[in-house]
Amino acid sequence: MKLLIRTIFCLSLINVASAQQTWGLAGSNYAGVSNIDLNPSSMIFSKCTWDLNLMSVDGSLLNNSFYTSSQFAFPQFFKPEITFATSNMSNKTKQQAADLVITDNIQNTTFLNISSTIKGPSFMFTNGDDAFAITTALRGGVSAFNLPKTLVQLAYENLNAPSLYNQPFKVDNGVAGAAMAWFEVGGSYAKKLSENAKYIYAGGVSLKALVGFAGGYGLSNSIDYTVPYRGNFSPTNLNLGYGHSINTEKAPISLSNPLGSGTTMDIGFTVIQKKHTKSRPYYSCPNLTGGSSSQYTTAKNYKWKFGFSLIDLGGITFSNSASAYNYKNVDTSWDKITRVNPKTLAQVDQLMYDKFNGANNASVTNRFFVWAPSAASIQYDYNFNDLIYANFSVVQRVVINTEARLARMNTLAFTPRYERSDLEIALPFILNEYLYPNLGLMVRYKFFFIGSDQLGSTLGFASLYGLNLYFGFKINHIGRIGSDPRMVY
Repeated sequence: MKLLIRTIFCLSLINVASAQQTWGLAGSNYAGVSNIDLNPSSMIFSKCTWDLNLMSVDGSLLNNSFYTSSQFAFPQFFKPEITFATSNMSNKTKQQAADLVITDNIQNTTFLNISSTIKGPSFMFTNGDDAFAITTALRGGVSAFNLPKTLVQLAYENLNAPSLYNQPFKVDNGVAGAAMAWFEVGGSYAKKLSENAKYIYAGGVSLKALVGFAGGYGLSNSIDYTVPYRGNFSPTNLNLGYGHSINTEKAPISLSNPLGSGTTMDIGFTVIQKKHTKSRPYYSCPNLTGGSSSQYTTAKNYKWKFGFSLIDLGGITFSNSASAYNYKNVDTSWDKITRVNPKTLAQVDQLMYDKFNGANNASVTNRFFVWAPSAASIQYDYNFNDLIYANFSVVQRVVINTEARLARMNTLAFTPRYERSDLEIALPFILNEYLYPNLGLMVRYKFFFIGSDQLGSTLGFASLYGLNLYFGFKINHIGRIGSDPRMVY
């Protein structure tokens, strides 16, 4: 597909997201520093008195437009080229053998989410009254939400879809897009705010410094367009802005050459209801707490836990190797657009500027700002018997304004889990965009965990619309800090 077509359709007219959650760990009392990205106040109630993340990795891909039926399809994504099938292919055998095929029942609005997080050395400590953490991570992602079905089809067919010719299309609800890669280092603090005979309340905050290594965005408030015939694109009332900041064409990301900087903040609150004093006895583990087995009538284990948080409030300003273009009220007809073949982003910029600046309606700057993937989240965790738990969590992306932004995937997750200090098994059931179901699995054994939030497609049991895998290594201490016993099993 031509680079220019990809740029116009897949960069300038998308709403982008990042940051997939590792839902198998959500709510875990032994996740330690791995859980504070969702709610920093959760540190207070961790059963880990301290937790050191050595390294963890989370990568995911999900969409509702393209799929492959190949089993165990990881190798597909490491090929030099991926073959796309189109409906107007004359060779049906070649069409069926393509790596990726567009789904027959493509939704009216489509999405694509690709995200990755590498969490480096990160440390958390809590004594039950105060808690702090220092975190490091390398994050990145690009994805698209609310893309009109016709735009996806036209871009996929490279403007060669006869069924869409001479049909007027309109995009007027404002679409925005962005993609970023950045490094972050953060400091977190949480405190027990109050406690009574029945409840404990806690609050927490995280502040993060961001260093951007690559970024891009696209904004379009309105566009009317038609495709009169093959290879022609005729937009009217086009209001379009886009920008990019990369190292070089051959190496877009260079960790030795930062291109921007910024900050973000997370804030969260958690309340727990203590277990009734008539619950069965709680026995500490002598080898962990340093004392003999005993019964605690004021149990630290909770009956239920509820949290609310706002995460990733902030963003990055790119000012190095940055270019941003803004076009207003463009009305033009671009004939034979599929025949142009720009090789670099600079050539794409020049082609679009020459075509869209006919009435001097273009402006160019050398810096731009991209909002981080801000979201609001609630978490509810229920303790059945100190071994079996169930967690219910929701993440709703927050659109701060119409500026360039990343936008998280809306997610609802229900995760039952079996939890002990040395072994944990979780089975998350996830609804992405509140509509598309996925089943996951996470296993933690002592200091190692591994899981997937898209188990069927990742292992090749189902047609692959996406995949997800996360794993990590950590060391921690579970026991007594002063007079604060940690209940472990």
